[in-house]
Order: sequence, then C-alpha cells, then structure tokens
Amino acid sequence: MFRIPRFNNDDTDVDALVARADAFFSARRMTDAIVAYRQVLSVRPRDAHALHRMGLACVHTDDMERARGYMEQARQAAPDRPELWEHAGLLAALMGDHEPAEAFYRRAISLAGSTASLHRNLGDCLRQTGRLTEAMIHYETSIGIDPRLHHAIRALARIHAQLGQLDSAAHYWRSAWTLEPASLNDGLGLIAVLAKAGRTHQLGNTITQIRTRFAGDAAALKALAFVLNTNDRFNDALSVARQGLAIDPHHPLLHHNAARALSICGKIAESRPHSMEAAQLLPDNPHMQFHLASVLLGLGEFAEGWKRYKWFYDLPDRQKETVRPIFREWNGESVVGCRFLLVGEQGLGDEIQFIRFAEWLHRQEATVDVLVSKPIAELATSMTGVQTAFTTVPPGPYDYWCYMIRMPEHIKLDISMLPVAMPYLTATPDKSRQWRSRIEAISSGRRHANGKRVGIVWAGSPNHVLDRYRSIRLDALKPLFGLAGVTWYSVQKGNHERESESLAHEYDLHTLGPAVNDFTDTLAILQTLDLLITVDTSVAHLAGAAGLPVWVLVPAYSEWRWLTNRTDSPWYPSMRLFRQRELAEWDPVVKEVQAALQLWRDAPATRLCAH
Repeated sequence: MFRIPRFNNDDTDVDALVARADAFFSARRMTDAIVAYRQVLSVRPRDAHALHRMGLACVHTDDMERARGYMEQARQAAPDRPELWEHAGLLAALMGDHEPAEAFYRRAISLAGSTASLHRNLGDCLRQTGRLTEAMIHYETSIGIDPRLHHAIRALARIHAQLGQLDSAAHYWRSAWTLEPASLNDGLGLIAVLAKAGRTHQLGNTITQIRTRFAGDAAALKALAFVLNTNDRFNDALSVARQGLAIDPHHPLLHHNAARALSICGKIAESRPHSMEAAQLLPDNPHMQFHLASVLLGLGEFAEGWKRYKWFYDLPDRQKETVRPIFREWNGESVVGCRFLLVGEQGLGDEIQFIRFAEWLHRQEATVDVLVSKPIAELATSMTGVQTAFTTVPPGPYDYWCYMIRMPEHIKLDISMLPVAMPYLTATPDKSRQWRSRIEAISSGRRHANGKRVGIVWAGSPNHVLDRYRSIRLDALKPLFGLAGVTWYSVQKGNHERESESLAHEYDLHTLGPAVNDFTDTLAILQTLDLLITVDTSVAHLAGAAGLPVWVLVPAYSEWRWLTNRTDSPWYPSMRLFRQRELAEWDPVVKEVQAALQLWRDAPATRLCAH
C-alpha cells in the first residue's frame, strides 16, 4: 500500500500529493487513492477536486453513504461546477433516489447548458419514475446533440414499445442496431416489436440477418429462439433452435426452446426428446423438469409424469402463491380412520378436475375436508365424500394434507384407473328448479318446439398465458348458430358475457351469463340442456364432472390433461374432443363440430352420449 511521505504544509507539497492521489485513482487503485485524498483533505478540507474524487472512489468501493457525503461537500465548496451536480445525480439514481437525482441534473443543465450526457441521464431518471413522455423529450434532445448516442436511441425504442407505438419503436431499434451491428440485444428488440406489429416481411428479413450474423454463436441463437417463442413465432423458434443445436447438440436451453415450440404447435411426441434432453442436462431446473412432466402426461406416460409434476411447486412464480398447511403432508400412507385435508390449487378447472380424489379418499375410509377457491366451495359441499369445504386454511387438526394434483402420484394413478369417481358434482335442487323453469319458459314457444338445447362458451379467462389460442371469436361460431332445430344458450361469463346479445336478432341465441352468479347456477343450467359446446375452460370441467354431455374445442397446444390424438377423455366419459390441427386455425374445427351437430340433432335420442 502507498505510504504517505512527510511533507511541509505548503502548496507545492500538497499539489504533489494530489497528483499522486490522482495517479492512484486513474490506475483504479481506489483504496490507495482514498488514503491519499484523505491526507489532502486534512490540509485542504474544502478542496472540491479532492472531495469529488473521494466521493467517486467511495462509489467504486461500494461505500455509497460516504460517497454521498463527500459529493455534497464538493458541491458546497464549488457550487458552480456542473460536473459535480451531474455526478451527484448519477449517485442518487444509482441509490434509487430519483427525485433528488432529477433536481441535480436540472441544476447541472442550468450551469452547463444542454449536453448529450445530461439530457440522457435526466431521461433515464424520468423513465425510472414513469414519466415517459418527458423522458422521450430529453432523449430526443440528447441525440439531437449527439446522433450516435446509442443508449438514448435504445431507450427511445423501449419507451415507444412500452407505449404501444410499435412502428416508432422499430425505427429506433433499427437505428440502434445500425450504430452497433454486433449488438444482439438491439436485433432482438427489433424482432419483438416487428412481431407484435405484424410486420411479417420485415420480421423475416431481420430473423435472417440475425441468423446470418450470429450463425456460429449457439448462445445468440438460443436468445433468438427464446424471443421468437415469447412472441408467438413458434415455427421460426424451432428452426433457430435446430440451427443452434447443430453447433452445440447438448445446449439445454436450445433443447428447451425446441421442445416449447413443438409443444405449443401440438407436436407433443416430437417435443419429448428435446424436453427429455433439457431436463437431463439441467436436472435441478424447475422449468425443464415441469415441462417434461407436462409432455409425459400429455403422452399418457403417467408413472414418470406424475413424479416430475411436483417440480411445479418449485417454479419461481408459484412459490409465493402456494399454500402449505402446518399438518403432516401425505405421501401415500394408509388413510383409514384419518382426518384428511385436500388442498386445491392452480386454476378453477384444475380444482374441479382433481376434487374427485375426495371421493377416492372417502372410499378409503378417511374423513375429508377440502380447501378450495370460493367459486368451488359450494359445489364441493354437494359431494358425498366431502365433509366441509373451506376457503381459508382451517385450524384442524388433521392427520394428513395433500395438494389435489399430487394425489395421482401417491395413488400411482394410471389411465386405466380413470375416471376414479363419476359423476361427482351435482346442482342443488333449488337451483335446478329455478333454472329449469326459466329455460322452459324460453323454450315453450312454437319456434323452439322439439328443438335441442345447446349451451355455448367461447372464451376462457384472459389471464391464462395462452388464452389467445384457446378462446374463439364469437362470430367464428356463426355456422353453428344458424343450424335449424337448435336453441342456443350462452353461459359465457366475464368480459365477453354480453357479446351474444348482439346476435339475438339473427339467431336463436339467448344470453344467460349476466344472470349467472356462480358455478351452482352454471351447473343447474347445464343440467337443463342437451349439450354444452365450449372451449377449454372451467365450464368444460364442470359439465364433465357432472357427467353431462359436453363437446370441447381443444387448441393445438392443448393442456396435458386432454392427452393426444383422442376424441374422448378418460377423465370425463361424457366428453368429446374436437382438436385443432394447426395453431390458431379454428375454421376447420368449427366445420367438424357443425357436421357432428347436424348428425346429433337428427339422432332419435333426446340427449347425447359424448361419442
């Protein structure tokens, strides 16, 4: 370490020490620089240069509070030096104090006038506080001064993308990438906004540019495949992943991206080897293991699939949401004479599907309570196997508890054991009478004489990560509504529940959704109908669990529970599946349903078996 020499208290000696301290600072020997600047300050306590450099050195050694103190002293010693205010702003922003940072930058601008770096830094500060329009003004000012200021151009691209101004975002991403053609992130940013804007031709050219520019870089191709998957360009993502795997055949994330693209396109069997390889290469990664679990279950490989499904609980976004009661967790032990808490989770459809295991436990002579979402609780009380349904963790005590979706693993569930219990849900008599009376009133006119009653649901929850592929536009179902001899009843809930009202003048279509308060209403309605036609949503599970005829329009990506290449469901014997062959292509599915509906309408039976 530097030893401070003895010196006389005169300007020459102090200046020499300042020079030595500056040399240490320039060489990034910050500990030595701090010692030297401290000696300078012992003689010249208001030396703005030493105070400023001392503050910067403290930043480099992660001593932020001390850095802030020295910076403040430097500004007090030389309040007219703009760089002191700019650096104070940078420090405040680094510490997350954006309000004072803004004030420091504005003071620096008042002293120095407009500089590219000051307007860029002020833009950063404003962007961090959500004042995007103001931030854009300062970024634009900065590139007006310095057109090659890459940081500001990239920031403008991100803001325009955030505001949904996709063409402007593409312009700035393209400008940033032109300035730094080796920047993969700029190319990926451009890919994302072009995909969202639907600029197919430009997107294809940009993908080709990246694939060519980074042709030998497996990591870059992995990043490109990920962005393409994220932006629904699944075929492109698969092609890029395969290009990367030709370079690095054992890259786990390339395999994972290939597996994801294939799965979403409905090619589950082709996805399997990629998913297996990714899981083997990253045995502790929850995403890889859970994806493989879903693939295996979708292929009917239940034994291994259920074992791996427990990785679901290690996914980062699930750990905060998961309820874990304090009682002993069940791992397959005998439950004869035990009090058992069966815990619901995930979506409403999942709870409806897996609450059947309360009946299985009841048959094993357990006393079963369930912890479920509020919409499911009243349904659960109708089950013979459920003693009490709770919506918050009950005090107990219980001998065991188990997540519903862990039950198959512990009972070694195989397809041959399904459906386990059927039917296991039923409407209350009061609700059934109420809705039967209402629907009979609608159906009593000559127009509906001897007609079939069919329920319809066309949209799931918009919060589902792939809802854009499972939900259908209502007007795409018009070929069904025009079929004579069928009266339609919309049991759609949520944001779309009133859409069917606009078609009432054109079709024999009645909107019930606004009058439906909960699942007990929905189930009572379904019990008065001859058939339900629905997308993959909780109402499909509800009908299936009640043993009611239901046709489900399944997207190509399909959830594992619907397996592959089947028109029936072992989970629900009364269900028939109509499968999409190409992602987002619903017209062929609707035509298939229309043909089946005509045959069903003309059949002599008044109610329909699922097959």
